[in-house]
Amino acid sequence: MPFPLKTILSVSALAALLAWPAAAQDDAAEPIPFAGGELTVTETEDFEKILAFDGRELARDYFVMFDRIASVGGTDVAFFSVGPGGNACAPAAVMVWKPQDGEVRSAALDDECDTPAAAISDYEVFFVPYLLPGATADVRVWNPQEGFRMHGRIAYAPEPDTGWDTLDQAALSHPMDLFRNSAIYAAAQSLLGDELGDVALGLGTSSMPTEAGGLLYARGCVPHACGGSDTFMVVDRDAQALYFAQQGDPTSYWPALDQWPQAAVALIPSDF
Repeated sequence: MPFPLKTILSVSALAALLAWPAAAQDDAAEPIPFAGGELTVTETEDFEKILAFDGRELARDYFVMFDRIASVGGTDVAFFSVGPGGNACAPAAVMVWKPQDGEVRSAALDDECDTPAAAISDYEVFFVPYLLPGATADVRVWNPQEGFRMHGRIAYAPEPDTGWDTLDQAALSHPMDLFRNSAIYAAAQSLLGDELGDVALGLGTSSMPTEAGGLLYARGCVPHACGGSDTFMVVDRDAQALYFAQQGDPTSYWPALDQWPQAAVALIPSDF
């Protein structure tokens, strides 16, 4: 049966969550009544936070924040965000529940900093990864009765019925938005092949694309690793062509640099 998703925590919502001041965690310091006892979040002398049920530790890290209590398959589950803090590592969703005739338990995906956000339905909790262009990934689900299991695989896909003629610069807020166009995505796949994901990752931190002489261009970098493998991208709408450069020793170009039009070459940053 289909499971209607109640809540999906988006990537932008995660960023906002991580940007909350430390004071936002103070709310979690109040005991939370749960399963006939209390869930608490306390701080150690080393500024770690400890999530506990009636004094028994369930999880700890530098960031622990209460999210909500929701019914999943008829069982009340308390959700916490737990992680090392900062914007380099998204927090993991920690689920706390009490099985029938058992002690309170906790569970979380062990994906280090790549844990997908939790999407809670009436019967399952879905963990749907954020995909870069060219990527595929596993979707996993969890419920209190069965634990974690595979649900399927998803692949990045552009918006259907889009093409060069529908490309609208005004609708672009980030270079990643360009890959949502079916024609641009197909051209990038053809040009970059298996390197599409790595090149796209190099656009992760970037401003919106800029136009010059009829060309759209953008420069980005791998988040928290700028200056090492930055990516530069040029879109020629009239010629329906793409051009990519990525920093390295030496810098890589797709297609080869001698196949770039002079107008695109003139836009290449000096440190590439």
